[in-house]
Amino acid sequence: MIKYVLRGKPTEKLVELAQSGLPEAMDLLVEKFNPMVVKIASQFYAPWAEFDDIVQNGLIGLIKAVFYYESGKSSFTTFAWRSIESEIKTFITYQNRKKNKMLSDSTSMDSVFDDEEDEQIDYFVPDEDVNTNVVRKTILSIVHEEILENLKDDEIQIFELWLDGYSYKEIEEKVSVNFKRVDNTVQKVKKIVRSKISASIMPFLEG
Repeated sequence: MIKYVLRGKPTEKLVELAQSGLPEAMDLLVEKFNPMVVKIASQFYAPWAEFDDIVQNGLIGLIKAVFYYESGKSSFTTFAWRSIESEIKTFITYQNRKKNKMLSDSTSMDSVFDDEEDEQIDYFVPDEDVNTNVVRKTILSIVHEEILENLKDDEIQIFELWLDGYSYKEIEEKVSVNFKRVDNTVQKVKKIVRSKISASIMPFLEG
């Protein structure tokens, strides 16, 4: 088994292999750093979010760290910790904005220290299928972020409407642009996607 061979590899080597497109290396990194993700997630509390959801967003931060890590700038562990923490904070901030009413009706913070909750945290282990889905979603979110960074304001509107299934004609009317502008934007997006979804990350998107 390739995983058995990889288990003896140092973390930075596993990151390098995952970046080159080896799913088994990514699986091992998720397995290895899952306790750290859970530890960081347990430091946050949001009455409007399930603990498992916080952990899942921590895993997204971990996977992003794998793809964005540059050897030599810091240890991977340090880089991953910051990425996991940042992703969880972003998730909680977003949920906070959406659920202000729920926040006002939230339960007491005393529940954070409930022994039963602590036990659930200690034994939380995501299954392999969940990890695979998180990897795929994370890669797609990275591509989505790259697309938005390369689009102008009206192009972002066109892109989001196109993603929602609107026709070129409907987009023309909603954004007040012509057919050529819509088509040029869609082609631009496809070009960005082709450049970002390289051979190294395709194995993570394939079933």
